Amino acid sequence: MSKSHPPLTPDEARQALELIEATARQMRRFAAYGGMAYFLLLWGTVWLLGFGANHFVQDPAMRGRIWTVLDLLGLAGTGYVVWWLHKTRQGIRWGFGSTLGWFWITWMGYGLLFIYFAQPQDGTLLSMLLSLWAMYGYVVSGLLFRSRLLVGLGLTVTAFIVVGYLALPAYFNLWMALFGGGSLIVAGGYILSSWR
Repeated sequence: MSKSHPPLTPDEARQALELIEATARQMRRFAAYGGMAYFLLLWGTVWLLGFGANHFVQDPAMRGRIWTVLDLLGLAGTGYVVWWLHKTRQGIRWGFGSTLGWFWITWMGYGLLFIYFAQPQDGTLLSMLLSLWAMYGYVVSGLLFRSRLLVGLGLTVTAFIVVGYLALPAYFNLWMALFGGGSLIVAGGYILSSWR
């Protein structure tokens, strides 16, 4: 039999709601200062340029070189942002950040294994699978980080990916440049402007 607790007084309920709101504010501030916005802006730009190149550049080898350069720049930029945040924001606790970092490293390794063994021959299918895998990472990160923005962003871009792949296959890359990369850039800009 469960114990009966006395009901909350209006003042206790107000204090509990204020604590919840303060905690939510701290999480948003940690996300903004923890670099999430910079990672979204960086990788949104990589997607915008990479998928744009896929649409406008006809030579598959050149597309591959463009993506390789963009991915390397994205990884270097990610490393720089992590280093910069660590150097400039000493007050941030990095315990959860390192867990999230290890999640993304593990996620990347498994993604490479899936692609290596699946070996999709169609470039558009490969792009779609990699994009879905990226959004899976955003959704899981959002769940771990308790970020409705990341979960919502991951699910929204997932819907864009599926719609673009099924309904607009001839324009899938342009669609992904605008709605995939564009969504990440808009979310990063929103965090920078609203969550400080």
